[in-house]
Amino acid sequence: MTSLSLIDVGVAFGGNRVLDGVSIEFGPGFNGLVGPNGAGKTTAFNVICGYVTPQQGEVALDGVRVTSRLPRRMSKQGVGRTFQTPRLVLEMSVLENVMLGRHNHIGSSHVAEVLGLRRAVREERETRDRAAALLEVFGLLPRAGEPAHAVPLGSQKLVEICRALASQPSVLLLDEPAAGLGVDDVAVMVDALRRVRASQPLCVVMIEHDLHLVKTLCPFVAVLHFGRIIATGTADEATRNPLVVEAYLGKGVRSA
Repeated sequence: MTSLSLIDVGVAFGGNRVLDGVSIEFGPGFNGLVGPNGAGKTTAFNVICGYVTPQQGEVALDGVRVTSRLPRRMSKQGVGRTFQTPRLVLEMSVLENVMLGRHNHIGSSHVAEVLGLRRAVREERETRDRAAALLEVFGLLPRAGEPAHAVPLGSQKLVEICRALASQPSVLLLDEPAAGLGVDDVAVMVDALRRVRASQPLCVVMIEHDLHLVKTLCPFVAVLHFGRIIATGTADEATRNPLVVEAYLGKGVRSA
């Protein structure tokens, strides 16, 4: 079962300390990473994925140090990721975008694909079937043939989750997955993620401002504020912490 750990991670940009000695372990299942804007949440994801090199500290998967490995290598290590704004190839179809997620699992060369060699044909079929199955789980199979630019932003975010899952990750990082989604889309996403998680070992870490969604989905929550972890525990425990009430919800605001 996969665990993801940040160990005393520190990141500064131009003298601004964005992460300050962050130590946290996320285990199998659903985990929330919450905090006000500018708390350092996306930077933490960027450190995990290899987009940002920390000035101090380590990242570990199941206890194995993987700090500062390139994003492509982290994908091969089993880390899948979405972004606040979907990064799809808008001219490609929804299905083709999801198929891109399996590129690390394809061993055939481009020449083999062009020549239609048996292994290349098999891998192409498996990739297409895997992508279609994920789209079906997320209710998007009817739109598989449409160009990505033709589907609404909320659906694009779901397509990006499918693409991340197509890489068969052991760790899935979701950066504000519910932002821009309607109530129905959020319900579809939650149900689909639960179904995927039930079918395979997966550590999911979710950055999200919707505390109701975090409470619904995540048994464990960590709260970042000014680059430091100020609370951990269940969503109820974390959001009732006086430091969190002041820093995240605002002075005088009582948690739900």
